[in-house]
Amino acid sequence: MKLLYLGTAAAEGIPALFCECEACQKARALSAKGVHTRSGAMLDGTFKIDFGPDSYKQMLDNGLSYAYVHSVLVTHSHEDHLDVDELQLRRGTFAQITTTEKLMTVYGNERVGEKVRRHECEYFRFQLLRPFETVQIEGYGVTPLEAVHCISKDSGLYPVIHEGTQYFRSEEAFIYLIEKDGKRLLYGHDTAKLTQKNFDFLKGKRLDLVSLDCTNGFLETKWVGHMGAKDNLLMKERLIVNGSADEKTIFVANHFSHNGYPGQKELEALMPGFLIAYDGMEVEF
Repeated sequence: MKLLYLGTAAAEGIPALFCECEACQKARALSAKGVHTRSGAMLDGTFKIDFGPDSYKQMLDNGLSYAYVHSVLVTHSHEDHLDVDELQLRRGTFAQITTTEKLMTVYGNERVGEKVRRHECEYFRFQLLRPFETVQIEGYGVTPLEAVHCISKDSGLYPVIHEGTQYFRSEEAFIYLIEKDGKRLLYGHDTAKLTQKNFDFLKGKRLDLVSLDCTNGFLETKWVGHMGAKDNLLMKERLIVNGSADEKTIFVANHFSHNGYPGQKELEALMPGFLIAYDGMEVEF
């Protein structure tokens, strides 16, 4: 499998839209080399993960055509991961698609479905996924795992246990285990540290590539919903102990915020044994 990182930033991007912090000024000075667009990836050239507001630019930058994309896997409904207005441009009035199969299926949780179903047509539709239930999509085995994200102040909404504390989520956010031809990818964005239920499900399943949320970067924060450099290093250790990773497993840190992003080389020094994702990086495994 080949995973192409189309976008590697959190919701505000790097440089952030209205920001003049040191990290954003540094990114602007580097021009295109310093830019991290909103999160998204492409697996094997046609299998899309998330469809955010920078998808058009990412298509151009990487020489892609979304006309050939028939499956989109969405982690959650936040606007930086799902831009339904962009999906509507697949309609016949906006696009002439010459491939035999014109229909695109968007997979995700119920909140994603609420957004997509409002605009369903002959060119794209929604398919509901449920946590820990594996489905077959274009020859890939796809299992949604629970993400510690979309934390809500309300009770009774999608409970999740994180480090011994029960939290409630406004939606059933997912991370994904994707399998094909004996290879396994864990795509872990956006989430805090992996839950015990996830570790139990992954126990003994060797992962070839693990891509982890690193929004907080060098920062240490008690805010629940994302990880940072230290969390990523801890998750690597725990996955190895769990029998889910070994010395050949590729680990990638991804999904950065300007608030905790010191720069590519600086983060590499903080995270030995990790690749630090950048827009356009492709990893084969």
